[in-house]
Formats: sequence, structure tokens, C-alpha cells
Amino acid sequence: MNTLDRFKMYGLYTLLLSSCFSACSLQCGEDLFLEPDLSPPRLLEISPTDSQDVYILFDEPVKAQSESIQLESGETAQLTVLNETTLTLTPQMPLVPGSPYKAALTVEDTSGNSCRFVLLFWGWNPRVPELLINEFNPQGSESNPDCIELYALSEGNTAGICLYYGTRRYYEYRYILPDIELTEGEYIIIHCRREFLSEEISESRDKTISGGKLSSDKAWDLWLPDDTGLSGANGILTIYNAPEGVLIDGVVYSDREPDPEDDNLGWTSRTFDAAADLYQMGAWAFSDESISPKEAIPSYYTTATRSLCRGSSSLDTDSMIDWHTVPTSGKSFGAINTDEEYAPSS
Repeated sequence: MNTLDRFKMYGLYTLLLSSCFSACSLQCGEDLFLEPDLSPPRLLEISPTDSQDVYILFDEPVKAQSESIQLESGETAQLTVLNETTLTLTPQMPLVPGSPYKAALTVEDTSGNSCRFVLLFWGWNPRVPELLINEFNPQGSESNPDCIELYALSEGNTAGICLYYGTRRYYEYRYILPDIELTEGEYIIIHCRREFLSEEISESRDKTISGGKLSSDKAWDLWLPDDTGLSGANGILTIYNAPEGVLIDGVVYSDREPDPEDDNLGWTSRTFDAAADLYQMGAWAFSDESISPKEAIPSYYTTATRSLCRGSSSLDTDSMIDWHTVPTSGKSFGAINTDEEYAPSS
């Protein structure tokens, strides 16, 4: 499969598809030899909006079996037709921001083929803050483990915000943030490596209760449930307003050389799809569809004590020029970034 074909394959796929049923009848006369439609509708995308509504996109015109459905949690929701291929799910009461909800629904196409889905979505958070991935340490060590710092450009609540190692279409793991009330200028430290100590507590009300390596009493400390870590040389980090939501920020780092003859254009196989996804979203300033690794944040000089960070002003142009490698011991998780840059010896 060539690179162009791989770009064409990008799409959203949903969760928990259960059972589909087909129903059709042959027509008499001149329609006798027409091929009947035996395929049930296919769910393509669950799309959040700027309200509690959730858009449900199919590959063909559909109608819902029932206009009113009950969520697994007991709340009711209405299904209405937005256009021929899209239904709108509207909860009748406000849902808990960031909480998961399931809804079973059955749809059918114009030929009578039906499909039943169990839909997973998250309660809408109307107060998502503007966040930046501000610093990260991909070459962690035992004493300076891998961390990711988020910086709040505005106040808000983090319930349901999702960090992906990758993008939401192509990722290795994800982490859904808890309910934290942020004020402008605050920091969140996400600890990617842990020792499973009792003091490694994810904070949501008190910044001072967490211990563990690189924890800070001046930032909100969150600990990934598993000892996952970051790739030292190549990787992609993104945050979304919900697990199946809208991108808030994304960064890509690499030490690779471009290779137009390679199917992955010089990327590792696990980062190519996610890098191309960022390009398709316009979320990283690649020059063109060759998505050169040379346009990622260079990770050549990172060490356990030399992190990658934005400048002190936290400039965000979605490009490598926002970032630099700090001098040895210049990491600043939970505090303003240094503008000093590591200068390799010749």
C-alpha cells in the first residue's frame, strides 16, 4: 500500500458494535436482476459538539427505530435527524461532565437493513480550559522519570479531558483527566512512570498531598495507572476535550531523517499514522504531505535532566520553533520554563 492510499484510509471508527441484521426483498419485473441491498448501515463517527448534543454519522441514509432511548445510567435522550446520514443524540437532562455513558440504539436504512449499536460517549464539559503541552521529558531515568506538563492559558475544569500518547485515531495509550478546577497560569504534571508507592496520589482538590519523584506542591500531580513511559526518541502527544472529542493541543518529536522512498517517509511505523493524522487535522505545521520528521521537535539532545519545553512565554505556533532542549538540570516541571537552550559542544 502506497503512502497516498494510507492517507485515504483515515477515518473514525466507533466502539462496541454489537449485532447487525439485514432484510430485503427481490423486486419483480424489470428490477428482477438488480442486486439487492443486503448491507446494514455502518457507523462511521461519533462527533462531539459545543453542547450536550452528540452527532452520530453513518455511511448511508438512516432512521432511528425509536425517537426516545434510555441510557444505561437511567437518563433519557432524544434521537433526531440532523441530515440523511447523521442523527443527533440529545440528553434530556445535563450529564456529569467527563463521565462515560452508554446508549443502545437501532437504526435502519431505506432498504430495511437494520443495525443495533451500543454507543459510548462522555458527558459534555462546558468549561474546558485552554491548555498547552508545555514541557515533557522523554528520556527519563530512575531518579528523573518521564513526565508531561500541561499549562492552563485560561480557567476551567478538566473533567473528561483526554491525553493520548499518539492521537485519538492512532494511539498506544490514553489517560482521562479527573475533575480539577484550574485557574489561569496553573500547571498539571502527568507522571508517566511510577513506582506504585502509596504517596503517588493523583490530586484533584489539594496540590500538596502527592509525593513521589518530580511531584510538586505548586502543581496538580496526576499519575498514570500503569508504568508506561514515553519513547525516548520519537513520539506524539495530544490532548482532546473528551476521549472522542476535539483536539486542544498536539506535539510531535523525532530524531529521524526523512526518507521519501520509505513507506513511512522516515518515521517509525508506530508514529507515521499519528503524524499524518496531525497533518490532516492541520494541527502541526508540516510543509506538505511528505510530513518530514525534520519538522518535528528535535529530540537529539534530550537526557533525563534535559527536557523539551516551550519558552517562558509558552508561544504556540504548532511548530518546532516553539520548542527547545533545556540545559542540563534545566527542567522546570510545575514552574515557568527557562529560555536557556542546551548548546552541544562541537
